[in-house]
Amino acid sequence: MRSRELIGKEVIDAGARIIGRVKDVEIDLVKWTVTGIVVTTGFMRARTLLAGDIDKVGDKVVLKVTYDKIHKA
Repeated sequence: MRSRELIGKEVIDAGARIIGRVKDVEIDLVKWTVTGIVVTTGFMRARTLLAGDIDKVGDKVVLKVTYDKIHKA
């Protein structure tokens, strides 16, 4: 999947709660791998999530972690 295909996808946490949408993708330019995604979580708010926090990517991005863990980070 291309990184531009991730932008705009809805992000859901491990508890099936909608977190937001993918705003941007962080890439390691040496290895050409995705290191994380930036998710808008509200008006003018964004969180960066590590690639290891992502469980599945399909029509939506499903996380391995809950919103509470993201919010406290």
